[in-house]
Amino acid sequence: MQRVSRRISTIAGAGVLALLLAGCGGAGAGAGVEKPKTADKTQAADKPASPGTPLTLDTAPRRVNYTDRDEKVHKLTLNPTRLTRGSASDLDGVRLDDDMRGMVPHYLTVSITNAGTGAVEPSMAVRNFRVALADGTAGKAVQFFSGNPLATPGTGPLETCIATKAPESLTAGQAATECRVVLLPEDAKPATVSYSDESVTRTWKVEGGDLGGGVLAAGKPAKVTWKDTDDKDVPLTVTLKSVRRAGAGALAGYKLNARQKAASVYFVTLAYRNNGKSKLYPGMDDAVFLRTESGQTLRKLTLIAIGSNGPKGCPSSQPYGMVQPGKSVQQCGVYLVDKGDKPVTVTFSSTAEGAEPVTWKAS
Repeated sequence: MQRVSRRISTIAGAGVLALLLAGCGGAGAGAGVEKPKTADKTQAADKPASPGTPLTLDTAPRRVNYTDRDEKVHKLTLNPTRLTRGSASDLDGVRLDDDMRGMVPHYLTVSITNAGTGAVEPSMAVRNFRVALADGTAGKAVQFFSGNPLATPGTGPLETCIATKAPESLTAGQAATECRVVLLPEDAKPATVSYSDESVTRTWKVEGGDLGGGVLAAGKPAKVTWKDTDDKDVPLTVTLKSVRRAGAGALAGYKLNARQKAASVYFVTLAYRNNGKSKLYPGMDDAVFLRTESGQTLRKLTLIAIGSNGPKGCPSSQPYGMVQPGKSVQQCGVYLVDKGDKPVTVTFSSTAEGAEPVTWKAS
């Protein structure tokens, strides 16, 4: 088999959480709207699937919108048709960023049908797909380009996935199949495939994905070290108190854009106890991230409200004063989650050197 290193280089930025999708795969049969179906159950429940094994997932076609680069909205019918775990050896000879070394490729095949009237670029639309773990961590996608167009294509799973390209443009009713390479940690089991556009998300379940170890129950305190404004290490006890969906009008009075207004509002409250010997500026809420089922990592929304502790139902007990030694502060952050998506975990990432992040279940 022609080795990948002679034909392929890799473009993959560290920290990329969305799939960087370039066309691959040939034209396929159209996928009309039909009742949900699943692939054969071939995935073991207690460990990741063997290389080459198709994972069991929901493959029901769903109608979605895709907003192109000119802000034009297209109607599509999309669904994943196959997700297969590969082997780390599939990437032998491929240059990867350091944070991707040792990860295992997963091959995601997606069907896309133009359900509207105007032409649409499938290679752009499928960039909105993600593969995520049960804790909301998204897989890292890689984009390949051909380094030697005269080389004979190999027959391995990586070569097969990236060997051909879908049409550059789909006319009304036309369909195509795309294949994507997504990297996940060696022991990880994917839990969802998702598609997001603007403030709406569609999710397909993958059987066997679980949170695994190291995720705390909500309400369980964790001892961490925090770097204060004087660059000193301060011992803290951090506790996730609640993750609550807010009611309609929770952000009434605040200036929001159209996408923010369409999203679901969640209040995330944590408590921090200063176990050090000096007072502490309460900036810990800047280190809190909300991860969702579809693989999105969200920061808190910055809201400007002079003379207010925040939206009604999301109070912070001491947002402006210093936290004295032995005292606690409770802080509530506002997070916007796309329609069709939901929170799965909350992570606190300490600023102290070498500190590991702490993660809780969102419910």
